[in-house]
Amino acid sequence: MIFVLRTLERKLLIFKEDPLLAYQETRMSLAPEFTPFIQGAPCTVMTRLAAEWMLDDQALAQLFDTHAVDQYQREITLSNLVNVMLDVACGTRRSPRAAYLARKEEIAASLSAFYGKLNRTEPVLGQALVAHSAERGGELIHALGGARAEPVRGFQSFILDGNMLAGTDHRLEPLRGTRAAALPGKSLALYECATGLVKKAILWEDAHSQERALLPDLTFEAGWHVIADRNFCVTWFLANLESSGAYFTVRQHRGSMPLESLETVGKRRRCGRCETGVVYEQTIRVVHQGKEFLWRMITLKLDQPTRDGEIQIVLISNLPARVRAQTIAMIYRLRWSIEGHFQRLTDWLHCEVPTLAYPRAALFAFAMSLVAGNLLAIVIAGIRAVHGDDLADNLSYCVLADEAGGAYRGMMLALPPERWEGFQAYTPKQMARLLRQVARHTDAVQLRKTVRGPKKPRRTPNCKKIRHVSTHRVLQKQLTKSC
Repeated sequence: MIFVLRTLERKLLIFKEDPLLAYQETRMSLAPEFTPFIQGAPCTVMTRLAAEWMLDDQALAQLFDTHAVDQYQREITLSNLVNVMLDVACGTRRSPRAAYLARKEEIAASLSAFYGKLNRTEPVLGQALVAHSAERGGELIHALGGARAEPVRGFQSFILDGNMLAGTDHRLEPLRGTRAAALPGKSLALYECATGLVKKAILWEDAHSQERALLPDLTFEAGWHVIADRNFCVTWFLANLESSGAYFTVRQHRGSMPLESLETVGKRRRCGRCETGVVYEQTIRVVHQGKEFLWRMITLKLDQPTRDGEIQIVLISNLPARVRAQTIAMIYRLRWSIEGHFQRLTDWLHCEVPTLAYPRAALFAFAMSLVAGNLLAIVIAGIRAVHGDDLADNLSYCVLADEAGGAYRGMMLALPPERWEGFQAYTPKQMARLLRQVARHTDAVQLRKTVRGPKKPRRTPNCKKIRHVSTHRVLQKQLTKSC
């Protein structure tokens, strides 16, 4: 009764301010049977609404037709694979087998056929799903008004980093004779700072490949600003970024770009202080394939050495002069936010399934965890739009994941899939308005993370080097022997 009175009171207020908006909200309100879940598990309802709007069957079929190379769709469709593995990534089911059994009426094939399809799913399909979810999610987040401020005003900033999937169980016959960790693959991800979305991902089966080998597959748009670690400080890559009209801030690498080999232009000048030390700047000249580039070299002399004992950090950037050197030195610290995102995928979104030993199956599961992470970014954007930056920046991801995984199965029993039909036709503004309605019922006290004291210093034990193998290479070697 209280919920109904509050809703009527709010609609009356909106009607006084904007009668057209009140009429539109009335048309797009959820049915009464949604009310208990909106009150008790609003984040779960928001997740389902976003997934229904973002990943409809028609869009998935079109993605498959566009990107699939050797695969085909008959009994098992891409939509079946997405639904099953998204259940695993979101924590609503503990394993692919449990998720398949829960949806076996939707899939006209046996469990072994499903695993066979999953084991052969092309990595390009996972990449396309991540890009599609980011594109649709970006539209929705901006319609919500839930994006963060850009680190550098006027530049759309991204963080580039790689991730190696953890070792899987030794279920495949060629792996049973080794105790080394079986690595199913690796990835390269482009994380958008303002929205929290993984914009692009490159999935690679050979875990022993260098991350730089994946860079040619990434494309960048003019005006983008890429923040990356020293491993990506390669002259040809930085030159390609500038040639495409993009900007970069990359830490200098001693091997690929040593300071002694850099040609400096003019004197080094002190630019002032930032939170962690004194900032200096100097211009460098770099020549690549006959083209000359003038880039900025930002040197940060630290007040306190890093855990590796380094007393200065050198950054290479091509941001224009109107961006202060102190700003560039500070925004590089945002690079760690993608590490935190990968950690959340591991802890709460089950991005690594130990039982999936085949590289393609493991990579598709990781891609679906990236999609689930993009769904989580939409939920956070809805909370930010309604409750503000303070709560959105201090959310407990444990509580969010627990609510989504715990309430989802019960909600889908009470509200079967047919009750969620029709949301695909909503425009981004209409869906954003609906998500804001649900986000108003989130409990700010429950969602806020608990603040803990400073961490105690931890001693790293001396361990011998851990050996590992690339599952892809082991399987290829086995295939060569059998032929």
